Amino acid sequence: MSYNIDGSDFGDFLVEQDIDTVTRPKPIDALSEQIRFRTPKGDILFEQYPIKDHLSVLTGRYQFREDILINGAGDSSLLEMHFNLSDHAISYKNRTAKKGYVAPMTGNLTFLAAEDNKAKIGFMEDTWYNTFDIHLPLETIMQYEGESKKMDLFLNNIQKNISATLAKDEIRIGAKEFCVIEDIKNCKYTGLTRRIYLESKVYELLALGLNGLETDLKTIKLSNGDSERIKYVAQVIRENLDTPFTILELARMVNINQTKLKEGFKSIFGNTVFGYLQEIRMNMAKKYLLETKTPVQEISFRLGYQNVSNFSIAFKKTFGYPPTRLRNSIE
Repeated sequence: MSYNIDGSDFGDFLVEQDIDTVTRPKPIDALSEQIRFRTPKGDILFEQYPIKDHLSVLTGRYQFREDILINGAGDSSLLEMHFNLSDHAISYKNRTAKKGYVAPMTGNLTFLAAEDNKAKIGFMEDTWYNTFDIHLPLETIMQYEGESKKMDLFLNNIQKNISATLAKDEIRIGAKEFCVIEDIKNCKYTGLTRRIYLESKVYELLALGLNGLETDLKTIKLSNGDSERIKYVAQVIRENLDTPFTILELARMVNINQTKLKEGFKSIFGNTVFGYLQEIRMNMAKKYLLETKTPVQEISFRLGYQNVSNFSIAFKKTFGYPPTRLRNSIE
């Protein structure tokens, strides 16, 4: 059985709700909020925090007990970076969505004219979904007119008030993009420092997305099944940093040959399997060093290194200095 909800009826859908609002650090003078809705049809967790006027981040986590189709609509134009961080595709239909869904670990930069700012979004029962959206003011990207052919095509549509996306198909979430999103979600700064940091990360995410579109990568034809298997491999890598698997183990895990796994992974994520692992590892290492008092040796073990020497060599190769120097600089 499926359940259909119009955006205007969404408040009625949230009956018997238990809402807990958690105040987070202020970016400048506006509160960040975490709001949980428990409903008869499922659970929804939103976190929204503004960075500055018309620039804000919205993260969502959803699980429903039935198939749900939400018909949403806005009353003004919208410029948005949106990403599906889930393990499953999200059914998504609007004026710009050619496929009718957003694949796992992908997204896009989308402009919707006011008359097109509506969508049908579908969620399957008993499935967790994670989304990450950034609402942007137009001047964020209008300042780059004339500097990129791909961006100019997108800006030209915006100036004509035509709904469009930056990427023809999608922007993949590689290791670098994933780490930036995690940095935004876990920002510990407050006040003006927080605002500057988050703004810089938004621009970094935009730059990475554009770079991925403008970089010529060898692409191979993959079936939908193979593509989903390879994206699952990336999930396994992220969730098992302490005990990394070999290429052979990963290939056997998803029933795909090693060559297709290596070539397909590079085509989808723009990186090798090992390179992807290393980028995630090093980003986590830097966060541990900056934000915790965990000993360097313990950090190396948590990230799957058998000895601290190999970890230190990898860290220095990535950042140009050993982990001890970073740790000592903040003590």
